[in-house]
Amino acid sequence: MNKIFPQGAVNGNVATEIKSLPGGKGDVPQSLPSFLVAHCGDPTFWIYSDQRCDGINSCGDCSDELSPVTMCPSCGPGWWRCTPTVFKYCDCIPRSLCRDHVQHCSDWSDEYSCPGP
Repeated sequence: MNKIFPQGAVNGNVATEIKSLPGGKGDVPQSLPSFLVAHCGDPTFWIYSDQRCDGINSCGDCSDELSPVTMCPSCGPGWWRCTPTVFKYCDCIPRSLCRDHVQHCSDWSDEYSCPGP
């Protein structure tokens, strides 16, 4: 999984090759074309575009999965819709986590209702 980079920081250090995008929406490395970058709910954070709508909370605030701007489809066949207790997920968990004797949904539906993988 790729890291989320705060404005001007890469691996905890200030990046030397950063450039401000028009409109002050955050900084990304100059070497990345803008179509490869998606901004999070907090515009000082960005992710790679292919991390949107992948079921993983890449932005930390789920804006890459739940934002009306991203218009992500509902959970696919390999996912179970619930309110996850695992911060890594936003609105669904992978069905591979169902019936594994570990609570991943706040209502325990992953253990009692989900049909499994």
